[in-house]
Amino acid sequence: MGEGMASQSQTAPARSLSFLEGGGELGALMRAHDWSISPLGPPEDWAQSLRTTVSLMLNSRYPMFIAWGPELAFLYNDGYQPIFGAKHPHTLGLPFKQVWSEIWADIEPLVDRALAGEATFNENLHLVMARNGFPEDTWYTFSYSPVRDESGGVGGMFCACQETTAQVLLERRLVSEKERQRAMFECAPGFIAILEGPEHVFQFANVAYANLAGRTDFVGRTAREVFGDLEDQGIFELLDQVFRTGRRFIAENIALQLKPPGAEARQQVYLDFVYEPIRDDHGVVTGIFIEGHDVTEAYHAKEASRQHAQHLELLNDELNHRVKNTLAIIQGLAHQTFKGDAATPEARASFEGRLLALASAHNILVRGNWEEAELKDVVADTFRGHTVSGRRWAAEGPPVRLEPKSAVTLAMTLHELATNARKYGSLSGDQGRVGVTWQTTGDGQLRLIWQEHDGPTVAEPRRKGFGSRMIERALGAELQGTANLSFEPTGVVCEIRLPLPTSHSAEIN
Repeated sequence: MGEGMASQSQTAPARSLSFLEGGGELGALMRAHDWSISPLGPPEDWAQSLRTTVSLMLNSRYPMFIAWGPELAFLYNDGYQPIFGAKHPHTLGLPFKQVWSEIWADIEPLVDRALAGEATFNENLHLVMARNGFPEDTWYTFSYSPVRDESGGVGGMFCACQETTAQVLLERRLVSEKERQRAMFECAPGFIAILEGPEHVFQFANVAYANLAGRTDFVGRTAREVFGDLEDQGIFELLDQVFRTGRRFIAENIALQLKPPGAEARQQVYLDFVYEPIRDDHGVVTGIFIEGHDVTEAYHAKEASRQHAQHLELLNDELNHRVKNTLAIIQGLAHQTFKGDAATPEARASFEGRLLALASAHNILVRGNWEEAELKDVVADTFRGHTVSGRRWAAEGPPVRLEPKSAVTLAMTLHELATNARKYGSLSGDQGRVGVTWQTTGDGQLRLIWQEHDGPTVAEPRRKGFGSRMIERALGAELQGTANLSFEPTGVVCEIRLPLPTSHSAEIN
């Protein structure tokens, strides 16, 4: 096998077992092992080359194994035990092919190359192992090296290895999270871009940004390379200032002259946007997050209001109000979600959920021409957004129409309650349920009850999280309403009261 593997008949007479001294558990196991059932025979008769390699392996903390002789008898050290799983210790000294039969087809070509005298190295190789009695996906970085015996031929092979399963899975999760975040940004109604470094290199730009600029060749290029026509308009100086100082910049109705590729002349646009510094774990600014809206039409509508008086003026004010509210909500969510240990997968998931809840509320308002939203639609969209089965929730109450501000605030409130139920409450298990009921009172108020059932036992948290603070502050500051959270052992109960529009109250009466 290989370059003529030496037989055990060439080994020296019986010698000391001092080469097995130390080595932790495996050293002791080898000294006490019954080698009569192993192709290697008693250690006293092992070749000096094998004895030396075994001593090196046993006294190393790095995961290692040796496969020796015509049948490639398998020896390993303490560092290799976690990799071996339930195969330890009964497979010690057995043939390599028998020990790892489930992956032999994958590694046999590498073994053959080592036995032919060629060393190999593999990084993050995927192997489906049955080391604990069931198939599991694993990844390894390792090398196979030939070990020569006293004859000069290859007597066996040596492997130093490191399991990288956790690292590979983490990297895949991070990639998946990044892709989900980018997909969310891609479909956002406003333009979004991410710049990196002091040269402001584009890492991402969504469809709305491409539509605004009239081009798609952003990624990997600097802002100055892409938008050379902005050189004299102060934009690059603003980017430099935000990167240097770490202070956010917010622009409203800023006029810019853009010249898309192929255009004969510059086009004037008016934009609302924010430059938000991106920081690493140490608080150092590494890039800039850009989010905004093209408000060119709104700007022209405002100018036209001089001729069309109150009607167009009210229209422009409403549009401006919506844009500002959307920017403020997104900025507030980003600040609260990502402060401290910023870009963790949990923080990104929370931020994504809150943005989707905001988008869902906007979709309902769009169906109502941004004039009103049905409460039952807001409740239903909350559970649909959290993929909760219809048998797990129930909603009951009379028809109630909410004005835009109330609809958005209530949607964000219900999202936080549903998120908490998913993580810790009744929706964290398989049997829990949520009931949402509401009624209108004689004094023109809406009384809504969120009640969880059949979930894990609930205890009041030691401190309030962002969700709880947002519920109390948003309902109080934005709507002059109240929220009373009660952490009953049987499930969270939240009672919400908020005033209804005067027209709605009059209609009920």
